[in-house]
Amino acid sequence: MIIAVVIGALIQLFATNTHTFSSVHQKILHANKTTLLLGNEIYGYEDKKVDLAELVKDFNIDDDLRRLLKKEKAEILYTEVTSIDFGDAAEALAEAEDSKSGNDDEALISEAGEATNALEVGRTTLKIGGQSSSFLRVKLQ
Repeated sequence: MIIAVVIGALIQLFATNTHTFSSVHQKILHANKTTLLLGNEIYGYEDKKVDLAELVKDFNIDDDLRRLLKKEKAEILYTEVTSIDFGDAAEALAEAEDSKSGNDDEALISEAGEATNALEVGRTTLKIGGQSSSFLRVKLQ
């Protein structure tokens, strides 16, 4: 009776360890697939559904690996987190400098507004199967 309980406990322990290690292995594979998106400048700033072979089309890889990647579909979701418009800040700064100097120079204000850009911070989420991973992207517009 005691031997059966010990053997049952060992089997349960082995099953738990096997499940834990297989979960880690799946997470490592997902992280490797996520790196395909990180190196790609085309995808990541818009919502799109692609296969993983599309993400590596510019790379010279084995045909068997390309066929395996073609079977896996990925969904790319992009959401804008925040946007900073430097044009408004430049115009306010130009107006402040204009009021200090006493000149009514509209050319300085319009020039400051045209020479600036906007900075957009967004989150890209890559969903493959039942797993997803997200990372931040910064885009200068």
